[in-house]
Amino acid sequence: MSSRIRNRDVWLGLLLGVLGLVYVWIMSASGLAELPHVLAALTVLIPLVLFGVVLRSPWPAAAALVIVVVIDLSLN
Repeated sequence: MSSRIRNRDVWLGLLLGVLGLVYVWIMSASGLAELPHVLAALTVLIPLVLFGVVLRSPWPAAAALVIVVVIDLSLN
């Protein structure tokens, strides 16, 4: 089994990525975020989560989640 699959930091990063996707989906479903905001959030979220998986670190995914929250707060 690959060491990447067994690494808890990778799973934590992926979990933060899923949390970010749920957050973006809720923003979109509530009607608060329109298409450009959703695309901006996904443009930040997906590459940083994948970058964190490559680095085996949850910090890029955590930073992406913070940026998604900032995008949401800027809409209010």
